Formats: sequence, structure tokens, C-alpha cells
Amino acid sequence: NGKHFSIRKNITERIVMICPNCKSEMPDDATFCTRCWNVVPTHVEPVKRENMERVIEKYVSMLSLPLVLKIDTHLRFDEKQTKAVEALKEKVKEAEERFGEGAGGFKAHIILGITAFNSKHYDDAVEHFNIAIKLEPERKEGHHNKGIALYSLGKYDEAAECFDKSIKIDPIHAMGWYSKAMALIYSNKLHEGIRCYEKAVEIDPELKKTKFSV
Repeated sequence: NGKHFSIRKNITERIVMICPNCKSEMPDDATFCTRCWNVVPTHVEPVKRENMERVIEKYVSMLSLPLVLKIDTHLRFDEKQTKAVEALKEKVKEAEERFGEGAGGFKAHIILGITAFNSKHYDDAVEHFNIAIKLEPERKEGHHNKGIALYSLGKYDEAAECFDKSIKIDPIHAMGWYSKAMALIYSNKLHEGIRCYEKAVEIDPELKKTKFSV
């Protein structure tokens, strides 16, 4: 009948249930009204945010987090980790439906962003990195990874802006300089791109070996 809330009242210190449909009295432990057969809902404990955060952190801990936070957008997961990613995705969705955007946490959104990126769902990756940036704007991982996703979408100017933000946070982040160089070069800003590339290889000479060397 669409009515789902039971009402309790005290009668001479005896607790009884009042059927929300026909208002008949019922025993406190009743599961339905014997007069109109209305089902009495059982009490469900509310989900606590801290409990959901612990579950999310459990899955995060299974997913090579040190590698993720080194900004490896080509991170690969084994079968067990892939299942953990799917479980993490569901738990983050549930947490944010209950408690709002960002309730899944910075690390979870970095992981889900990289997972989306690796599946070539670049727009989804950008969304996850945007949430991560809102949660912890002073960490370079969100900005850099967002830049990589935008670069993959061909949005080179926007990507360069993201790399610039990551460099401001960490001026000796070689991959930040290198990524900015590539974005600028593809934006036809060759001279500025070469300067960024030179800065990158000054910090990390190994970058000279990459296939994008200029």
C-alpha cells in the first residue's frame, strides 16, 4: 500500500506497534499487521561513512598504490587486482551516492582515473582526476594525470595547463616538464616546447632515450 513507517507508543509502560495503514495495535516484535496484513519494515542500521572508507581503503591497498602515485598511467593489474578495481568502483559509487561527490577519496579516484585511461575512456578519466584535484589540489598526481588524459583527447592547450600546475607543485618533476613539452609541441609552440624538453632532460637525462626526443 506504499506506507512503510511504523509508529511506536507507550501504553502503561508497555511498548506496542501501531500499524501505519489501519492504526491497529500490534506486538512490538510483529512483522505484519494481523488485521490488514500490512508488512512492518525491519530496522536497518544506517551505513556509517567511516565504515565505507575502511572498505574502500582495503581495496585501494590491493592496487599497487605506490606505483599509482608515481604517475604510471600504463599501470597494469593482475586478475585479483582487476576484481579489486571493479569492487572499488562499486564501493566508491555507493559511498558517493550516500555521502556526496568525493566520498570515495583521493587515492580511489586516482586509481579509477588510471583504470579508465587504460581502457581509453579518456573523458571518464578526466572526471575522476577532477574529483581527485578537488579533494587534494596540492598534489601533482591529479593535475599530471588529468593532463595525460586531455593530451590523449587531443586537447593539447588544456593538457599543457595541467602539466604547468603539476610543475608548480613540484618544479623538479621531470615527467611534468617532459609532458608539457610534448603538449606544447603538438600545439605548434615548438620553441617553448623545446625549452621544456631541455629542462626535463636536465632533471632526468634518461628521458633522452624516449621515442619522442626532439
